[in-house]
Amino acid sequence: MKKLIISLTSIALISSARAADPDFVKDIAPILEASCVKCHHGEKAKGKLRIDTKEAAFKGGKNGKFIVAGKPDESALIKVLLLEPSDDDAMPPEGKGPRPDAEKIELLKKWVAAGAVWPDDAKLKVPEPKK
Repeated sequence: MKKLIISLTSIALISSARAADPDFVKDIAPILEASCVKCHHGEKAKGKLRIDTKEAAFKGGKNGKFIVAGKPDESALIKVLLLEPSDDDAMPPEGKGPRPDAEKIELLKKWVAAGAVWPDDAKLKVPEPKK
């Protein structure tokens, strides 16, 4: 009976941990759309890094991997957001979009650590070009 109770408790803890993982569409996409996709979409993407689709974001750019599922410390997405705003490599550059606050960066880290689940059909909304 003790083993059954321990097993049920373990299942409940695992289920609750998974339920707490950030949702790409609801939690992550809005951050990337507000702070990143403006410069990182289409054929003229900065640093040859496109993040408007799952395939492109996981491919990375001229500086390597952008998202390393399960490894936030190895993901450029996290590294560039943790740099001081005055650093030349900090993203987004000043004036190019709002910098995510600490809470949003933690959410991104949690998402990457949980496996960076990005539904195949989910694409980031690209801003309309200015006329």
